[in-house]
Amino acid sequence: MVKGLIKVLVALSVVIVSFNVSAGIESPKQVSEKLWVMGTPSDEQLAEFADNGGDVVINLLSQKEMTESEEAAVVTRNGMAYYHVPVNGADGVTLENARMVDRILLENSDKTVLVHCASSNRVGALMALRAGWLDGMPVEKALEVGREHGMTSLEDKVKTMLSE
Repeated sequence: MVKGLIKVLVALSVVIVSFNVSAGIESPKQVSEKLWVMGTPSDEQLAEFADNGGDVVINLLSQKEMTESEEAAVVTRNGMAYYHVPVNGADGVTLENARMVDRILLENSDKTVLVHCASSNRVGALMALRAGWLDGMPVEKALEVGREHGMTSLEDKVKTMLSE
């Protein structure tokens, strides 16, 4: 009976851990003094980010993911700058998009910035490419940066790209 209960608890904990990993970063995560990352923020989370000193929001959702979104209006209504860099899934994880995000971050280096996609996976992927290609980090260190910023399922693709 005890062994059966232990098996059920272990199986349940594996399911819970798996759910948390696949869910992405649901609430803002501070990764440096002025940089925050997350999955898709709610209007309330955007307002709270602004109230807590947020200055800039960079949205990496694809155009298709944005069809019903009022995010730009919510961001600007809360006094923040808004940038949209559409990253269309794994195909949108490119040097061009990494450079675009890098440019926006450099232009706003004195500001508090939130970068998001649906789960922060694309955020992490572009941050890993930025670290490897633009900042010259070794592949493993760049992948660590990506993971810290939310990269999960795109890691193999990014590792291949950084190794070429």
